[in-house]
Parts: sequence; structure tokens; C-alpha cells
Amino acid sequence: MDAVRRAQDWAIAVVTCYPWIGWAAWLIFCIASLLRTHPRRFGSTFQAYLTAAHNFWTAQPIYDMSVLGEYLYWPVSLLMLGPLPALPPIAAAAIAMAVSAIVLSLASIVLMRALLPERPRADAINLAGILLMINIPAAWYNFKYVQAQIGMTAFMMLAAAAIARRHWLMACFWLFFSIVTKPLSLVMLLLCGATQPRMRIGLALALVAALLLPFAFADMHYVANEYRTWIIKLQQLASVAPGEWPYQADFATLLDTAGIVLPHALQTGVRLAAALGILALVWRVAQLQNRVVFAMAVTLFAGCYITLFGPRNEFLSFLVLTPPLTALALLLLTRDARDQQAWLLIAAVLVIGFHGALEVDRALKPLLTFIILGWMIWLTWVPERWLALFRPGHERETAPS
Repeated sequence: MDAVRRAQDWAIAVVTCYPWIGWAAWLIFCIASLLRTHPRRFGSTFQAYLTAAHNFWTAQPIYDMSVLGEYLYWPVSLLMLGPLPALPPIAAAAIAMAVSAIVLSLASIVLMRALLPERPRADAINLAGILLMINIPAAWYNFKYVQAQIGMTAFMMLAAAAIARRHWLMACFWLFFSIVTKPLSLVMLLLCGATQPRMRIGLALALVAALLLPFAFADMHYVANEYRTWIIKLQQLASVAPGEWPYQADFATLLDTAGIVLPHALQTGVRLAAALGILALVWRVAQLQNRVVFAMAVTLFAGCYITLFGPRNEFLSFLVLTPPLTALALLLLTRDARDQQAWLLIAAVLVIGFHGALEVDRALKPLLTFIILGWMIWLTWVPERWLALFRPGHERETAPS
């Protein structure tokens, strides 16, 4: 225990003496990722985005039903690539990676400022750098493969910051960009829509816009057929047994590692039950009428659901959870540098972020996420425990009706 405390004191001393260390590490990581951009690294992922976009603009089939992989998102996500499909793949990947890094960096700053409104702006910026540095392991393979997960996570963080500031329309705006980037963030959109009346109209419009936007750029019958194929593709993914997709890491692979293989129908039932359970938990937190608590809780609950119960979640997709979890840990540390909850959260983020053998990741990452979810359920069982995580200035703040 003394060794742990000494390590914590050393980490605090380093950050105190060199508050820019986080941004330095993050910048080095981003530059190294850009310099290593090559089809050998992103060919199985970002190249699939480019190929699908080319097929969309030429009215060819987007989805390959003969394989589990390739392009999996809905048609509107291809519009986010803009003119990149017309560029050489390496240039397109480098631009996408740079934009992703900038958006995630800005989102980290905005979220930390929203959580620490009374502290100097420089403190929030420095803490954002620490947040990003801690998440380098989780971001590594997302940058390597130029994954849409980066942008989706960043927009979810921006939405959380907007909610914390009671900017409801702006939160809807960021969630629109999040679901357009990657439809898995529909989880956060639906949770917010179900529990925040102020956001329902804006989120409904965002969802309708995301569904209809592709029709403005391609033939109506072609787009409708691609939507049908996409739904069939999702059904195909939902019926895949754990192990058929080697990169999968979720509740099914955790159970499979323990020798428990659930029938597909039962897996679907578990996902549905989990969705209803998460909705009930978020609704309970929403009753506190504290915008900061709700912003963090809905983002973290959405991240837990996406990673544990989303369709064919991969080992690198836990990035959606680790940055907001780190933000909460840093918030706790600004209140008490020896808060062991915060240090345990950071340790969990680092362990979840690092990639080991696939056989380990398929069990360890979901297991740690379940532990985090269990901790959040414990907080929500007595909702006032959420309030206790935040400084006294946030504890009794009631949002206007």
C-alpha cells in the first residue's frame, strides 16, 4: 500500500511540476501516428470506408454480405468522409486521422472546462492533456486503423459538456454528428431523448435528418435498398457466435471464455434487458435534476452499454468509455488528490486501454467494464451518491424546468 501511495505522490508531483506533460505525450503520439500512416495499417478498416463511399457515389452495393467485416455503418456515415474518397488512400487516412485527433483534443478541453467551470481555464486545458495522455493506450489501435470510434467518442463528449452547461440544443447538435459518424452512439441519443424532455424534439429531428440525408445525394430506390441490406447485415452480425469474429470483446465473449455459450435468441434477450435496465438507471439519475451529474452518468452508461451489449463490439472500441471515465477520475482528483476511487478508475482505464492477446482482451476488458458498471449501479441505487462525487458547489444545483 505504501508503494502505491508513493507512486501516486510521484505522479502528482510530476504533473504539478510539468503540467504540459500530457499535451507533450499526446502530441508525440499523434505525430508518430501520422508519420506511420500506411495501407498496411489501415487497409482492413479505413480502406473499407473509402471503398464503401466510392460505391455509394457510384450507386454500387455498399455492404458485402459474404463476410462479417467490411463496412458496417449506415449510409449517412459515408457522407462524413466528404471529398476524402477522391484522394489517394494515404492522404485521405492522414487527413482523417488529423481531424480525429483535433476533434478529440477539443472535446477533452471542452468537457474538462464544463466539469471545472470555477477553475482557471489553464487548469482545465492541462487536465485535458493528462486525460488524453492516459488514453493513449486506448487510442493506439483506433488511430492505427483510422477508426470512426474516435470522432463518435469526441462528439459524445461535446454533447456531455453541452448538457452540463444546459445547452440542450447544442447537445442535440453534437449527438447528431456522433450518430452520423458512427450509429452506435444512438444509445446515448435514445437515453437522452427518453429522460430529458428538453432534448426530445431536437434529437428526433437529428435522427430523422440522419436517416433522410443520404436520399439527398443518391437515387431514392438505391438508398432504400441499401438500408434494407444494412438491416440484414446487422441481423447477420447479431447471430454470430462468440469466436467467429476474433476481435470481438463483449458480454458474450466473457461468458464464452468461462465456457458459457448463450443461444442467439437468449443473447438478444440479454441485450434488450440490459437496454431497459440502463434506461431505468439513467432515468433515476435524471430525477436528481443535476445537469453535471446527468451529463457524466448518461455518457458513462451509454459507453458501458455500447461496449458490453453493442453488436459485435471489438477490443479497440472501449475508447468510447475510457475518456469520460478519465474525466470523472480527474474531477475527483481535483477535489482530493488521494481519492482512491479516482486512482482505481485511472488504473482501470489503463488496463482496458492496453491491447494484449485477443484471448485475454475478450475476457478482461468486458470484465473490468462490468465492474465499472456495477460501481455505477451502486451509485445509482442511492442517487445521492452521484452528488457526493462532485464538489459541494454542484451538489444541490437544480436545473430550471
